[in-house]
Amino acid sequence: MVDDISMANRSIKVAIYNLTSDNIRDALIQAHDYGIDVSVYTDDSNKNDEDIAILKQNGIPVYDDHNKYALMHDKFMVIDDRIVWTGSTNYTAQSFYKNYENAVRIVDSGVANFYAQEYLEMISDTLVPKPYISQDLEIYFSPEDKFRESKLLPLINRAKKSIHFLIYSFTNKEIANALINAYNRGVEIKGVFDKSWSTNRYSKDEYLKDTGIDIKYDSNPYTLHDKVMIIDDKIVVTGSYNFTNSADSKNEENSLVIKNEQIANRYEDEFERIYEKAI
Repeated sequence: MVDDISMANRSIKVAIYNLTSDNIRDALIQAHDYGIDVSVYTDDSNKNDEDIAILKQNGIPVYDDHNKYALMHDKFMVIDDRIVWTGSTNYTAQSFYKNYENAVRIVDSGVANFYAQEYLEMISDTLVPKPYISQDLEIYFSPEDKFRESKLLPLINRAKKSIHFLIYSFTNKEIANALINAYNRGVEIKGVFDKSWSTNRYSKDEYLKDTGIDIKYDSNPYTLHDKVMIIDDKIVVTGSYNFTNSADSKNEENSLVIKNEQIANRYEDEFERIYEKAI
């Protein structure tokens, strides 16, 4: 990620919930000093954090969502309208070195331009529903694209063999019921929850376990921060979107649907690694 920032030629657009990484911060400042057009969009609750303040002090424009009732929860970066970084990972040392997280790097001008347009819409507060749809990749932004109803539930409902998931926060009953229905028609369902968040009284871990679904809790002493679902060993859902009402109706989020068996196998390897260590 730092290498991509350092090799930028024109522009870097960053939409990030939380930034505390010295390496990322300093790389952005250096790019700005070299004349690259760098700007950052963050959640209003983090707009006065130390590293954000340092970016401002070095002349980098920083925008925020001005919304105390919802989160600007995206984690994406667009470099030169050619490279996109996205996923579950905030730009913090804990995210990079301690949590269970995932990051996706896409080198594609069409995808990058799509993210860049969303970035400009967010900072101007003019969101337009318009998912990106291609043969191998779909991208949805919340709340405008209504990801749960338009894509996630239909994917679960069409599953034929297996659904495996890694999740930080899971409080939405519609998604839980869809998984239960899939389990009842013979689909293998396995899930690993972040152990700390599962103590939330709205968490659906016990609700799922009570139906017989195989639910475990991560053994990482830090955080399972993934938001991943692997369907039939060929489709991966990932991004910033937790399985919550807020993620779909209020927060600014982005979700990827990756239709590629090789990538799905890589995510399945990671799922099995975490599942085998889970309790």
